Amino acid sequence: MGNRDRNPSAANLTKLESYRAEKSLGLNQDITRRDFLNSTLLASGVALLSHASPAEILAQQASQASAPGGDDWTGYGGVGDYSNSNGNTMAVFEAGHRIRDGEFESAPTNFIETGETYDCVVIGGGISGLAAALIFHRKAGEGKTCLVLDNHPVFGGEAKRNEFLVDGHRLVGHQGSALFQVNYPQSFIERFYQSIGLKTPRLEYQKWGSSDPEIPLATTPYLGSAPYGLYFGAKFGQPKGVWVTDPWGKKLEGAPLSAKLREELLKTQSPDPSVKAPEYRGDAISRRLDTITLEDHLMEKYHISRETVRTFLTPDEGSAFGLGPDALSGYTAYAFDGFGPTLDDENQMFPDGNSGIARLIVKTLIPDSIGGQHSLEDVCRNSINFSALDRPGAPARIRLDSTAVWVKHEGDAAKSQFVTIFFTREGKLYKVRARSAVMAGGSWTTKHIVRDLPQDRKDAYSQFYRSPCMIANVAVRNWRFLYKMGISGAQWYEGFGTYLQLRKLALCGAESPTIGPDDPVIITLKVVYSRPGHSTEEQGHMGRGEMISIPFREYERQIRQQLTEMFARSGFDASRDIAGIILNRWGHAYASPAPGFYFGKDGKPAPGDILRCAPFGRIAFANVDLSGMPDHKSSIIEADRAVEQVLGQMLA
Repeated sequence: MGNRDRNPSAANLTKLESYRAEKSLGLNQDITRRDFLNSTLLASGVALLSHASPAEILAQQASQASAPGGDDWTGYGGVGDYSNSNGNTMAVFEAGHRIRDGEFESAPTNFIETGETYDCVVIGGGISGLAAALIFHRKAGEGKTCLVLDNHPVFGGEAKRNEFLVDGHRLVGHQGSALFQVNYPQSFIERFYQSIGLKTPRLEYQKWGSSDPEIPLATTPYLGSAPYGLYFGAKFGQPKGVWVTDPWGKKLEGAPLSAKLREELLKTQSPDPSVKAPEYRGDAISRRLDTITLEDHLMEKYHISRETVRTFLTPDEGSAFGLGPDALSGYTAYAFDGFGPTLDDENQMFPDGNSGIARLIVKTLIPDSIGGQHSLEDVCRNSINFSALDRPGAPARIRLDSTAVWVKHEGDAAKSQFVTIFFTREGKLYKVRARSAVMAGGSWTTKHIVRDLPQDRKDAYSQFYRSPCMIANVAVRNWRFLYKMGISGAQWYEGFGTYLQLRKLALCGAESPTIGPDDPVIITLKVVYSRPGHSTEEQGHMGRGEMISIPFREYERQIRQQLTEMFARSGFDASRDIAGIILNRWGHAYASPAPGFYFGKDGKPAPGDILRCAPFGRIAFANVDLSGMPDHKSSIIEADRAVEQVLGQMLA
């Protein structure tokens, strides 16, 4: 025994080294409990969470301590309204996989009859579904009823928030959907914004609040509007890492790249003027682009190699569609132009992303669903009144934790007066009836649960592909390690994620009116799962497989290692500086249009057009999928069209 203790085995040495590595990264610290539950934070947090009393705050956080996320896969969910709804939790995944695995293929027999009949049932409580409910409520007339069924614990789809309490400060970040723009005053979207209370869409943001010299900060989590750096690590023969700040201003000087590769990358800043952009959606240029991949288009636009595109442009080009350029239609580069012009190119963002828009819609639909007045401040800061969402007898209701599994007309769809809908909740199966239905969930579920879907719609849905994404929100006690480098953002090409960008928050939901390098902030890392060389469908499946298979702790390790590798030399200490981590895993985050999606192929119409042109009986189809423009504006536009269609059927 004595000899073995003095001469530890290789296995014991490995364990010791592993323990030391974990300790240096802070993995041995239970940050998901400790930093949010000590008495100091509980006391200081009382004033930050709406109008709740100290007793209510203590009760809420105590309940979160006993069930923080509920499992080792979902991980910690933060505090506040969304503490049990960070991305697709394990419970949401399991409910969805029951549909995928064919559990409800046969007509349900063992169910609870609710006795409820609605004029419209909306499947899906993301922005498209919420907008559909509000538009139906406004257009259908007095006395008409609407029910929204959503499979998550909180409405909003990917437009949700994460909240942390760090050293007495309340921090808010987005889970997914992030941006909106200021549109022209008479546009449909601008009128919709105003109708939900967003009358001044140009938001005010935090001011610089430090005695240190100010550096520019972005208002969004995306690179480009503030100073950032490129990091090159072991993949580029730099095991200790090399930073290049202001990379384009310095023309990549100091980057560990060959002269040829540097030249190719600089070409991406100056596209070939002879490569023309489409003049309008559906012109000859746009139709040609839809026959090739975005990767091929970038190669001809910049005169660069395929390798350069896959190594350096994949994190940017195509990331708004969830995959690398090799898997996407070339028209995705211009798809968002279909919304028409905006007043300027400046993106706006609530502190919690487009959760702010989802909350405004719900507050408009159900006035007492969020406490306080119908103002940006109150809607962003106050808590959701969950008991108000599904009140018996109310004309508009939102039923959460309810996964629709069966939607079918009663009899012949062309003559039917009702649609039957079954949904699961807390392990039980329930039935409701509707005079119309709007399918506002994603294509990956709609094609399964509409049980009498005609073959042409099935064939159309077979051309829809969705890809996963993970948003990791990391609460840090300060960001001086970035400030010392003179940057507020970074991009890299290996390891966990691909970029981060510090942002100043809109004042309507920020705790502090100022920001400085010693303030706690949320750093957001985005992970998309591109697999160049595989088909669009295959890449989606492969990415989901990877994202689902990795437990929270392993992702936490990767995040800590990535930030340590890049920023330890500028003073970052993972053990000291990271106060909390929340993972938001979205299994079908993005619509990923392959070539032929926008304008069709082989002489057949575009799949989205088949589903948009007319309802199927009393069922209409919404969701961002249909346009191939993954933006909340598209969600609202599709919702408006779908509601018009079901109202037409009801009146007929």
